[in-house]
Amino acid sequence: MPKNIHITKKYTKVIDNPIALFWFYILVNMAPSLYFAITQPIDIIGKLVIILFPLGLYMTIFSLFKNSGAWLLLCFPLIFLHAFQIVLFYLYGEDVIAADMFLNVATTNTSEINELLGSLLPSIVLVCALYIPPLVLAILQWKKKNYLDRFFRRQTLRPALLLLMASLLLSFFSVNKNTGSFAFKHEVYPINTLYNLQFAVNKWNRIKQYPETSKDFYFQAHRKDTQHTERQIYVLVIGETSRADNWQLYGYNRKTTPNLRNQNNLYVFEDALTQSNTTHKSVSIILSDVEAKDYNNIYQKKGIIQAFKEAGFKTICLSNQAENASFIEFFTKDADIYKTIRTTDTKTGITVNHYDEELVALMEEEIEQNSGDLFILLHTYGSHFNYMERYPSEFKNFVPDQVNSVSRSYRKELVNAYDNTILYTDFFLSKTIKSLEQTQAKVALLYTSDHGEDLFDDNRNKFLHASPTPTYYQLRIPFIMWFSDGYINQNTSRMHAVGQNRKKPISTNTVFHTMLHAAHIQTDYLKQELSLVSETLVTEPRMYLNDHDIAVPYLKMNLKKEDFDMLEKNNIQE
Repeated sequence: MPKNIHITKKYTKVIDNPIALFWFYILVNMAPSLYFAITQPIDIIGKLVIILFPLGLYMTIFSLFKNSGAWLLLCFPLIFLHAFQIVLFYLYGEDVIAADMFLNVATTNTSEINELLGSLLPSIVLVCALYIPPLVLAILQWKKKNYLDRFFRRQTLRPALLLLMASLLLSFFSVNKNTGSFAFKHEVYPINTLYNLQFAVNKWNRIKQYPETSKDFYFQAHRKDTQHTERQIYVLVIGETSRADNWQLYGYNRKTTPNLRNQNNLYVFEDALTQSNTTHKSVSIILSDVEAKDYNNIYQKKGIIQAFKEAGFKTICLSNQAENASFIEFFTKDADIYKTIRTTDTKTGITVNHYDEELVALMEEEIEQNSGDLFILLHTYGSHFNYMERYPSEFKNFVPDQVNSVSRSYRKELVNAYDNTILYTDFFLSKTIKSLEQTQAKVALLYTSDHGEDLFDDNRNKFLHASPTPTYYQLRIPFIMWFSDGYINQNTSRMHAVGQNRKKPISTNTVFHTMLHAAHIQTDYLKQELSLVSETLVTEPRMYLNDHDIAVPYLKMNLKKEDFDMLEKNNIQE
């Protein structure tokens, strides 16, 4: 018999062997759990639980039905979660699919997905290679009615149930080295992923009810002094994915902020951290008086725009962000005038790319057309990946910046492209300041970013942001304020406070209180101890809003040695 015919027959027997397929299906389902057992900060007993529980679970599931191929196809949603989890491993190297990631999927658009997936080819190839073959085999098995016999299923079910019971018993003696506890809903895959999915769905439903739960809320805000002759303009600029370490203003060795470096009346806050590394939570904190420790109050409250409206300001929101049915959209659309230049096709979800400087021309137009005192919110697209799409060709200062795939081998190009986005942000902010100077109004401007970004900075090979475990690079953000001469001359005590406070440790929860206090707005919701223009600013241990919306001291967020080294190097305080 020819050799190739022999191999073909042997291969056919393996395909037609329901027992071999049974174990193959279990093996591919176990792939994420095996990786978790290696990477998670769990003791040896906990690692056994991480392996034994899903093994017993999958053996039980596939033993209950004679057609295991059909059952694998019915479990396709679970296969999809496996694939999602493996892509996450590729990006972050650890961590389960977070509730925030499910919410990010719900609030993102097709353009952002395409930009990211186009750069994750290696992980996508791996996922396809791992899960397409078992799905094809399952279809063939289903069609051939290639069933497991009752004896094998009965004999397999017994040890499967024993594995489940053993894992439950061992869990009482397991410990997460970071938290000192152990819980299935946090430690054991796929239970933790399903728990996070349920948490995300419940949160999404609460967000959709926000217009009803917050409709009766008012700040009862008013201005202490309304007898003034000069026009007042207060501007809040929210950056996107900008990390302080790549700003020349923060000691970076590249000239990424040449304009701001020479800007008069500019105050740089040297030690600023975000309270969340996800946009939908970080920006909602920036735009409201809630913070990490009372974030769940957000469902009953309105944002900073409402406070300025109550105090008699005309409010304007100009955005380069796509609408996404999150708190960000609810807060920004409260403005008297709301415009977004990043429109989304309702059928395809594709957005049209615009550069942030277009917001400046819109701002100038609105300032000219709307007399009186103004509060202006500019929500930029900043340094959001894909970096090369965020700046015009004349800002290709750092080259090469062409990135063919997201991998450490392209780190030089990624950093060059990212630095070009910071250079463009510097141009955008300086252009904004020049426009405001020409108004001759009393002006206060605050800029900060929602979070930072990983750029394959160390041996962990982390990239992007929003990882369930944050890093130093995702936490540390630029935070600056600029004041017109007119504002400085009439607010001596506030300017003295700014000079005192710029070296103190702060977080994004200071934005709301700083802007209201700078504008002389009074409300019971204003906390002067959180205002950067207050001489009574109180510094306290900084908090981080974790994946389940619980405030945790940021130093307790499973930071690694590499993070602590950078915190110490840059004198970042607790």
